[in-house]
Amino acid sequence: MKRICLLLLLLAAAACSPKTAPAGSQRDSDIVILYENDVHCAVDGYAKMAALKADKQAVTPYVTLVSAGDFVQGGSMGAVSKGGYIVTIMNAVGYDFVTLGNHEFDYAIPRLKELTGMLSASVLCSNLIDLKAGRRMYKAFQIVDYGGTKVAFIGAVTPYSFNSSTPAYFQDGKGNYVYSLCADTFYDMFQNYVNDARNQGADYVVAITHLGDDVEFDPINSQELARQTYGIDVILDGHSHSLVPERKLTAKDGKTVLYSQTGAFFDNLGVMTISPKGKISLQLIPTKDYTKEDPRVKAVTDSLKQEYAVMGARKIGRSEVMLPAKNAQGDWLVRNGETSLGDLCADALRVTLGTDIAILGGGSLRKDLPAGDISYDDLFSVFPFNNTTCTANLTGQMILDVLEFGVAAYPVDFGGFLHVSGMVYTFDPSVESPVVFDVNKAFVKMDGGPRRVSDVKVLNRASGKYEPIDPERTYSVGSTNYLLRDGGDGYEMLKGIGHDTGTPDIERLEKYIIDDLHGNIRSAQYGKPAGRIIIK
Repeated sequence: MKRICLLLLLLAAAACSPKTAPAGSQRDSDIVILYENDVHCAVDGYAKMAALKADKQAVTPYVTLVSAGDFVQGGSMGAVSKGGYIVTIMNAVGYDFVTLGNHEFDYAIPRLKELTGMLSASVLCSNLIDLKAGRRMYKAFQIVDYGGTKVAFIGAVTPYSFNSSTPAYFQDGKGNYVYSLCADTFYDMFQNYVNDARNQGADYVVAITHLGDDVEFDPINSQELARQTYGIDVILDGHSHSLVPERKLTAKDGKTVLYSQTGAFFDNLGVMTISPKGKISLQLIPTKDYTKEDPRVKAVTDSLKQEYAVMGARKIGRSEVMLPAKNAQGDWLVRNGETSLGDLCADALRVTLGTDIAILGGGSLRKDLPAGDISYDDLFSVFPFNNTTCTANLTGQMILDVLEFGVAAYPVDFGGFLHVSGMVYTFDPSVESPVVFDVNKAFVKMDGGPRRVSDVKVLNRASGKYEPIDPERTYSVGSTNYLLRDGGDGYEMLKGIGHDTGTPDIERLEKYIIDDLHGNIRSAQYGKPAGRIIIK
């Protein structure tokens, strides 16, 4: 993998050397680049984006629309169509360029190829390499000439996609990686494409990336991209769901790189403007405040909604309380602590699978479960990934290792933070994590020394009491194929060990609510976290 990435890097470098941008053009209109990131199937925003595009086209001929990734996954409309509905809507809007987000891989590579083949927009992704073919799957960059001013758009997806999507999708049947995201050569690779674009006459370079600005957990991030390269004017980013109207970063040569993210779920519409005099400005327009909608795009969206409305509207039960995935500020709760939603979903797996315990990563839980009547669509919004449920037999020691990996990133949000059922545990974040990761953030080993996790107890189903875990004993564990078959979120020690039941996680949750809770999620049981995870 590394050899092929280096070869491609050298081939790009041979044709590239940095040079300054040529003088400006004679155009007398603004260049407008509309952008968004991490829409995650919030389809109602597309009609507004299309209307904004039309507004801008009425005053300048130079308008381009881009997405920084994570558009086909995260909601029921994406899940039921495996992204097809979303692509249809985006084509109606008229996107020009997209880069891939980690969740574009969630339906596996063959489906990714189908979806990108259906897209009318050009896919830009500089670092996705087909190792068997020895080439990139998509173009690294494209230059657009706006009346004599040339702007290069360069795309990239986070190498962490190996784990935040499903690792098995990037491997062959023997576990060998057949795709690379160039983690070892990322910054040098990107620099060479910047140089190449400049050599081809680009006056400006806009990076459309899905890297995020979370520098604590992922060393390959957008802030580091700015610091380790030169020649990038603007980074339009995604992945971390950050709300950044404009941030000034410093490049390797000391020059300023402008940076922006729109948040997520179409909270904002991004507008980048390059004036005829060369001034670059960035603006976020709150989507709720922009009232115009393109009627044609709205009609397409409404039509697709009707196709799945009957299934989505079917009533499952009722909840006396809202079970949150996020807090009021929009920050994830399920990725760094116990929640009532995590308790409910883990209970559903343990009870319906009949296992001793259940584990479930917080990244699998995508939306609050509302109070009041609960529809099938509500469950789909919580569990949108079409994961199937699995069982496995694990020793107590392996369970201890799994729990340790789950809290290794804390307090940083981590999709692999484990919610549990049939088990309780304590962890101390002041202890340095003994977990050793590889370059893809996957588990390698424990490095000795003290552990964060302690006081692990397992429910004795006969007595109804919790007992200290026995490292030598074997326990039955329920989870999803994402963890117990594919080793998702970096859980390499779990890869391939589970027995896949073939039943989707959403069906387990539906069954638990109907059969075991008799259609009523009561506040007394799920009104607050049950105290299964204690943070010292």
